[in-house]
Formats: sequence, C-alpha cells, structure tokens
Amino acid sequence: MEHICADGASTVFLVMFKRIMTLIQIIAPILAIISLTFLVFKMMQNPEDKKIPKKIKNSVLALFIVFIIPTIAKVFINIVIANSAIANCLEPEEQKSLEEGIFTGSKYIALDDEGKTTSIIPDPDKYEYGTPKQESGSGGTIITGPSTGNAVYFLNVGASSDAILVQDEGKYGLIDTGIWGRANYVVKQLKAFGVRELDFILITHIHGDHIGGYNKVMENFPVKQLFIKADGMTKSYNTSTYRSIVNKAKKKGTYVCDAELSSCSNFTLGNISFKLYNNKFQATPGRLSHDNRIRFENANSLVAVATYNGRRVYFAGDIGNYFGYNMESNTARQVGDIDVYKVAHHGYVSFNNHQDALNYLKSDYAVITNTRKPSNVALSRIRKAVGRAVPAYYSAEGTVVMTIDTGGNIKFIK
Repeated sequence: MEHICADGASTVFLVMFKRIMTLIQIIAPILAIISLTFLVFKMMQNPEDKKIPKKIKNSVLALFIVFIIPTIAKVFINIVIANSAIANCLEPEEQKSLEEGIFTGSKYIALDDEGKTTSIIPDPDKYEYGTPKQESGSGGTIITGPSTGNAVYFLNVGASSDAILVQDEGKYGLIDTGIWGRANYVVKQLKAFGVRELDFILITHIHGDHIGGYNKVMENFPVKQLFIKADGMTKSYNTSTYRSIVNKAKKKGTYVCDAELSSCSNFTLGNISFKLYNNKFQATPGRLSHDNRIRFENANSLVAVATYNGRRVYFAGDIGNYFGYNMESNTARQVGDIDVYKVAHHGYVSFNNHQDALNYLKSDYAVITNTRKPSNVALSRIRKAVGRAVPAYYSAEGTVVMTIDTGGNIKFIK
C-alpha cells in the first residue's frame, strides 16, 4: 500500500462514522437495560406470563447485535485508516484530537490550526548572527529565520509529507505544500518567517501529501510563478486536480511555468540556481489499478536540484523506479554527485531509493520527510553508496533547517 495522503473529506467521513458507531454502543445498552429492568419487574408481578421470558431473551439478543455490529464497523474503519493514506495525513496529536472529535462544521481543525503556538511574529532578537533559531510552543514549533542569507526549511508537516521553504536574500520559494490537515500551520509558519510573497511554488506531483496546503497558501500569499508538469493535465490519472491547480494559479495572476519547457526548467531564487529533472510525463497509468496509478504519479515526480556556494541539494519528491520505468535511476545518473539528499518518497524503499540511483548521487547528508521508522533500509543503501555513515535528519520530528555559508560549509539545525 502506498503512503499517500487522502483528502480531508474522507478523513472526516470515516471518523464521524466511527463516532456514530461509538454513540450507538453507548445508547443501545442504556435502552436495553431500561427495557430489561421493565420486563423483569413485569415478570415478578406476573410470573405466569410465559411471553415475558421470550421478550427478555429477545432483548438480550438485540443488545448483543447492536453492540457487536458497531464494534465490527469500528474495527473495519481502523483497518481502512491504518492501511490507507488517511493515517499519513495526521500527526499523532491530530489523530488523538480526531478521536476526541474536534470538528468545525464538516471540516476538521488540526490542533496547530487552533492557534496553540506561541508568538508567530519574527523577533529580530531571536536571530543569532544570521543563524535560524527555533521557538517552542504548546501546539508545535515555530521557526524564525535570518532576514538575509540562505536557508532551507524542511517543515514539520507530519509523517510522509513535504513542504520545503527555500530562502535567499529575502526571496522565498516553496517546494510542495504539505498535507491538508496542516495547511493553516504552513501559512502561519511562512508568516513567522516574514514571507510576504513567494517567488515560486514548485509542485513535484499531484498527491495529497504534497499539494494538500496549495489552496490555503495561494489564498494567503501572492505567488509569482507555479512550476508544474503541465502535461499532467492530460496524462496523469488525476487530470482534474492538475487542472484545478493550474486554474487556481491563473485566477490569482500567477504565471504557470510548464516544467517541460527549457525556459522553465532552469531558474533562480536570489543566488540559488535550480534545475528541474524528470520534467515530462514518461509513464502514463493507462487502465491500471488505482494503486498502480498512484505509483505512476510518484514515478513522474519532478526533481529539483538547487546549487548554491558550490553545493548541490537534491529534492527528490517521490520519484522511483516503477514497472520498468526507471525514472529514479535515470535522473540520478543525469544529476551525478550531490551534497544533500531530500530522500525520495519519505524514506520508503519498495519502489524508491534504489541502490543504483544512490550510487550515482553519493550524498553526504540525508533529510527524510518522515519519522525514523521507515528509513533504515534507505539509510543503509545511502551509507553503502558513499562507504560511510551519513548524517540523517527527520522533519516529522521537528522542522529541519539547513544553511550553506560562503565557504560551502553545510549546517543543520534541529
């Protein structure tokens, strides 16, 4: 099963249905006890009435049925959540709040979206010689960054999700936008950095754990350019989502840059240069199963390589080798040696992070947009490629901040 974030509506529906089943389990026994008490009292008054024992038996049977059916339904829902992408949309504390039923109307409100962080106003006194520092809050962590210089923020938007802010000399670009359940958090975090407009949003591919916050970001910040695979509007399994993303950008006055065009596959942000790879659809899903269509969307992920102060950072999206389409290995061969690897597909290895691709890249550092759990095999492959252990950082355990100074020294801050 692929670790793809589903939309929020599915999450809300399943959790609400589970809550209804729980409510039935609470109410039904109360009603049954009242009924049984009445029948027992009636039988004591009229012990010769032979219909009463049968009624008691039927009431007990009914109690069993109305209790067991919701129980089975809840177990089924748990299985669906555990084996689908829905669980990947939620932080552990958000899963807890779902169990507690924190909803506004039909929309789920995540804990971080309830304003339970401390001040999100950047405080110049928090800057330490241009080095980003973190402020802890009760509902999450707010990062403050340097007003000048470069930084890459791998935002903590939950396990199996990407939202990466790149900064240089007061200019900002966003690579993917995180999950739907953390969209408001992303907006607040960007405002905390002092972001007033984005030079670009780059969408690696159309999956909920990468585009969930897109609409919210577009509604809160002017965006100059959107980099996307425009041919996805005809070749993806989810062409309608591609169209809605492009239409949203056009409506907001954002220039849509087709990643396949040479004029759009090379661009800059301040002094950082970007080059896009795997920038046209090489695999189309055809009449495949839903899971395999999802995998083809991963295979077609845009890859961005950022170069700054002599260092190269590889943003892999969810690229992989799928069903004979070796996009990951081919792209890695084109790129060659890098310094920092945003590990493909959150560290999963069924179709991603192949040894031959990692042998081409030979990265010195790894950033995994996940927790530590799924990444052991990926890290062992990275270590094998370079012949030594590689420092790894996990964004789901706290936003990862990276800077590269003028001497090419790479620094990570957790």
